[in-house]
Amino acid sequence: MATSRESPPLQRLRLTLILLILVVMLGAMGYHWLARINVLDSFYMAITTLFTVGFRELGQVNSATKLFTIFYLVTGLGAATYAVSNLTALIVEGDLQGYLRERRMEKRIQDLRNHVIVCGFGKMGFQAAWELKQAGVPFLIIEKEMNKGSRNPRFEGDIILYGNAMEEITLQRAGLLRARGLITTLTTDADNVLVTLTAKQVAPQVPVIARAAQLGMESKLMAAGADHIVSPYEIGGRRMAALLLDPQLMNYVDVVLDHTPMEMAIEHILVTPASPLVGLTMREARLRDATGALIVGILRTGKGLIFNPKGAETFQSGDVLVAMGNHDTLNGLVKVARGEEKLGLGLS
Repeated sequence: MATSRESPPLQRLRLTLILLILVVMLGAMGYHWLARINVLDSFYMAITTLFTVGFRELGQVNSATKLFTIFYLVTGLGAATYAVSNLTALIVEGDLQGYLRERRMEKRIQDLRNHVIVCGFGKMGFQAAWELKQAGVPFLIIEKEMNKGSRNPRFEGDIILYGNAMEEITLQRAGLLRARGLITTLTTDADNVLVTLTAKQVAPQVPVIARAAQLGMESKLMAAGADHIVSPYEIGGRRMAALLLDPQLMNYVDVVLDHTPMEMAIEHILVTPASPLVGLTMREARLRDATGALIVGILRTGKGLIFNPKGAETFQSGDVLVAMGNHDTLNGLVKVARGEEKLGLGLS
C-alpha cells in the first residue's frame, strides 16, 4: 500500500494511518500467539519493538519469538519509518493545511448567491472589486497568476479563485449560474472576448460587462454576447475634455461617485405589482422623506426615460426607478418597490 506525493493530502493521510495500524496489529497478533501474552501486552511489545524503544520483553522468549522479532523489525521498521515520514511531510510541508484551506474556500464559494464574478485582478479588476466591496455586494475574483492579491490588506478574507477565467470549469466553479453578473478585465481583448463567449454559453442570463482595451473592439465584444462594454481610454479621454469644457459638472459627478467625501450611488429599481407605490403619485409617495432616496427619472415601457418626474407623475407596475442615494437609502427603496415594506411616510 503505497502513497504518492501527487495524491490528495487526505488520501495520503488515510493510507499512511492504515499502513501504520496494519503493521502494529500484525505485530500484536504475532506476539499474542507466540509469546502467550494478553492483548494489551501484545500491543505494548509490538509498539516498543517497532519503534526500537526496547524497554523489556514480556511473555515467553523462545526461538519462535526471537525469529518473529527479527522478521518484524526488518519488515515493520521500514513500513513504520515510511508512514511516519509521510505524516511529517504532510504537516511540515503544509500540504494538509493547504488542502483544508482549499476545501474551506470551496465551501464558501458554494454558499455564494447573487454575487459578482470579477475576472482579472489587474488595475481595473482591483478597482471594480473594491467598489463592490464598498457597496457591500458579495463578489469573487478569478486570477490566473498564483498568489496575486492574496496579501493585499484591502481584500483580506475575500475569495480569490486562482484559475483560468477562459475555461468553462473555472466559471462553473466560481458559481456563475448563481451570479448576478460577471466583469471581465483581462489584459487583452481576445481574452475578454473568450471569457464573454464562455460565460454566455454556461449562463446566458447572467449580464457580462467587458473591458475593451482597443477602440473598435466593441463590435466583437457585443457579438460575443457582452451586455455592456467599458473602454477606459475612451472614458478617460471624454473626462479630460469635459474637465476643460464643463468643470463644474465634473465636480458634481465627482461628488456623486466618489465614496470618500459622500457615499452616493445610482441604481435602477423595478416597481413590482405588490409595491405600495403602484397608483400613487410622486407627491403622495413622498419617497424623499420616506426612504431618503432621490428619484432622478422613471424608465417606462413605451415612453422611455421620464427625466426628473413631476409631483403628479403616477407610479405604475413595471416602472424602473432611476434613484440616487447612499446604499442604505437605496436598499430601503428597493424593499418598498418590491412590496417587502410599506411606506413610512405619505400614503400607503
